[in-house]
Amino acid sequence: MLAPCSKRKRRRKPAKPYASFPLTPHNNGQWCKKIRGKIHFFGVWEDPQAALDNYLRIAADLHAGRQPSPTNLQREGLTVKDACNHYLNYQFQKVQSGEIRPSSFEDCRHVAEGLTRFLGATRAVSNLNPADFQGFRLHIAQHGLTDRSRGLGPYAQSRTITIVRSMFKHAYDSDLIDRPVKFGDGFDRPSARLRRRARRAAEMENGKRLFEPAEIRSIIQAAGVQLRAMVLLGINGGFGNTDCARLPVKAVDFGRAVIEFDRPKTGIERVVPLWPETLETLRQTLAERPKAANDEADRLVFLTMSGQPWVREVVHLSADNGIEKVVVVDAINQEFTKLLNRLNIKRKGTGFYALRHTFRTLADEVKDQHAIHRIMGHTIPGMSGIYVEEISLDRLRAVVNHVRRKLFPPQDAVSDQPTAHAT
Repeated sequence: MLAPCSKRKRRRKPAKPYASFPLTPHNNGQWCKKIRGKIHFFGVWEDPQAALDNYLRIAADLHAGRQPSPTNLQREGLTVKDACNHYLNYQFQKVQSGEIRPSSFEDCRHVAEGLTRFLGATRAVSNLNPADFQGFRLHIAQHGLTDRSRGLGPYAQSRTITIVRSMFKHAYDSDLIDRPVKFGDGFDRPSARLRRRARRAAEMENGKRLFEPAEIRSIIQAAGVQLRAMVLLGINGGFGNTDCARLPVKAVDFGRAVIEFDRPKTGIERVVPLWPETLETLRQTLAERPKAANDEADRLVFLTMSGQPWVREVVHLSADNGIEKVVVVDAINQEFTKLLNRLNIKRKGTGFYALRHTFRTLADEVKDQHAIHRIMGHTIPGMSGIYVEEISLDRLRAVVNHVRRKLFPPQDAVSDQPTAHAT
């Protein structure tokens, strides 16, 4: 068993090469100079001449209070903290333009904080080596990003490694460093085999992320109107938490008994034929819907008693209007978990999203993969995704009706609907 990571043993500072040398050795292994109240780093102890050259190249800008250009930042000696901050600024711009969700930014910020804690905020990027990243990977596997006793699993490790690699690629692409960072083989993402083993171990311990038909029937019977409609969408068409929370009223076609709605997570087209009970519960939901808190919420099918979306991201801004923290509020999972506990059928891993897993598992028996992809909002793979322009509504109904027959007695099967096509 490996011993916990110990603190780095502090090296003895070197003497200045000559008395008039303008730079001072810092504890982090670099030559530095305090200019206008801020410490700047210029290069490692082992190469004082290169550090001096870096200093002289931008000294005039620094002493005049001017910000060096990105090209000069690499020569000054980019620190880990600098690299992380530049990357977070870039991600924040993507939040502002609507390219990514605030929660994605929060993931990046969380990784950046963990990385700077492990490597040291003032560590020079030019001084990083593969052993540093291998050590970081071992650390997150054992202790996570917040130095807790439990480490990250293979999927979380893979996400973390992807973000770290992206950070330093951004630094190189932005001319903040003059050569790519070398991560080494020890910083590869966990293999697919390891991820499969971890998933299988979780299934052996907690069971598969599926509900039995009797459990789903009991959930539908016990749920309130809004939650019942969301549960029906989950098992009728593989809707997840966010799919339900962002479902616009205009996406529900009551005449055709169909929802046409690009999936929020991927932006991929989806078409979901609705069971009669799903359609009826949606009508009841809209009839009893609370007053919306704002215009944005007013376009949604599902609203909490306070008129807010059931899943939302609360963004806390810093004094300079940057994102300080993002809190994801998921009232769907909260209420669904309460209901499962009340029915005594709660198992680890069986949250609201397990309805999507259950739908996909049952739908697979139909063996019409293209129709299933269209219902779930998945990309149709291969060349078929390019050439398949439309899938008949009859094919889509065949999938959802098969799932319904698995859940309810045959005599309640959905009646035939008029033929139509969904592009």
